[in-house]
Amino acid sequence: MLRNPTRSASLSDYEPLARSVGLDPLRMVRLAKLPVRALNDPNLMIDVTSVVWLLEESARLSGQEAFGLLLAERRNLANFGMLALMLREEPTLRAAMQSMVRYMRLHNAGVQLQLEDAGDLVLLHVRMDTQRHGSWRQAVETSTGIGLRTLRILSGNTFRPASIRFTHAPPASLEVHHRVLGTSIEFSQESNAIVCRSRDLDLPIPAADPELKREVERWLDMQLADFSEEPVQRTRQIVKMLLPTGLCSVDRIAQHLGMHRRTLNRHLATDGESVTTIVDAVRAELAEEYLSNSKRKLYEVAELLGFSCAGDFSRWFRARFGRPPSDWVAHYLKAHAAAQPVSHRKRGAQRGL
Repeated sequence: MLRNPTRSASLSDYEPLARSVGLDPLRMVRLAKLPVRALNDPNLMIDVTSVVWLLEESARLSGQEAFGLLLAERRNLANFGMLALMLREEPTLRAAMQSMVRYMRLHNAGVQLQLEDAGDLVLLHVRMDTQRHGSWRQAVETSTGIGLRTLRILSGNTFRPASIRFTHAPPASLEVHHRVLGTSIEFSQESNAIVCRSRDLDLPIPAADPELKREVERWLDMQLADFSEEPVQRTRQIVKMLLPTGLCSVDRIAQHLGMHRRTLNRHLATDGESVTTIVDAVRAELAEEYLSNSKRKLYEVAELLGFSCAGDFSRWFRARFGRPPSDWVAHYLKAHAAAQPVSHRKRGAQRGL
């Protein structure tokens, strides 16, 4: 059974896009260890980690830094399958966003959405959950682009976000980003998010049908009941949310999950895990993401990972990765530069990069 399955609709339009940037889509899909029929059967359940790798490798080999956004630009509401019906029949954009958060796992279990109410603003956070550590900027940008495109379609193209935030650094060119996402894009931020004005989310969705919504909601809830979420995955989600607050304790995690700490430890132990091992694994995953994709200071990364000071973070990092953070970043940048296609490196040199 796949740990984090996604409908192969996540690969809709991958084939023509790959060809347009000089890639052989069939070869790329095979390299990702995905079935070729995933390109034609939108309801096939496939491994999200393989899809994420495919997007990153496609961007790397083609030299197209905005590959994920180019894919998102081609998407329409129908790619969500039955979830599309639910979103279309919600009365407002706010209700549609709440349904996206609730039911997204039925469409793509590797994408985690979370709503944060910040007064006049509402943030729709976008996170990736894969079996591999590292930076997955293409998958994040694809998911963010699709989310924004969905809100625009539902509103009759009247919705405009306050801003779009990414944890990674900006690309060499922002042409595609501005075309797909607009001009208010912020990079090297603490989270990936679509930032909305609260008042805009009260915009009505034209032609919403309450009766049809109830029928679709009943069907989706039945599917959700069958979609068991492992305690390990739920704990990982809470840890990611609590780490930046500095309040990521066993008791606090158990409280968010609605259980006693002993019950939580017992559930995790059945999978050979503990809160400590999960916190350590999540920190390692996020540390790689922050260090490889942004220009944050060491103390800023330490704070985001819940350490009291940069020294504590450095000691933990050395024990985990076998080298200090500065050495890891230098090695990553050297390996990343060497992995780029020659033609792409030449274009960067011509820009003075």
